[in-house]
Amino acid sequence: MRKSNVVFCSVISVYLLVIAGCASKPTTTADLMRGYANDMQTQVDLKKQLADDWGKGTKLVSSGEKRVKDGEQRVKSAERDLKRGQDDIERGSREIAEGQKLIQESERQFRENFPELGIDSVK
Repeated sequence: MRKSNVVFCSVISVYLLVIAGCASKPTTTADLMRGYANDMQTQVDLKKQLADDWGKGTKLVSSGEKRVKDGEQRVKSAERDLKRGQDDIERGSREIAEGQKLIQESERQFRENFPELGIDSVK
């Protein structure tokens, strides 16, 4: 039984090899032309892709340059605002100090000139 299986498989294998060998056709001129056409199409596709990428790159550079310019203007504006804010804080601090001195001096002079009138309970 085992020998018959081996023989049967061998016969089938030989048969398949014969069929496969006969099935391949010789390459024709048309086949070569199709191959060249496929190669050319691959080149055309690559050229189109490269052109598309170049166009996309150009748009990205343009939008990126605009974004950088806008960002620089915002930073410049923010720096001006920061400077104004710092100046306002400095000026405000000076005004507070000057105002506190005036308040203390006016209270001191009021007490000296009008000792009978009390202002200590009012704040």
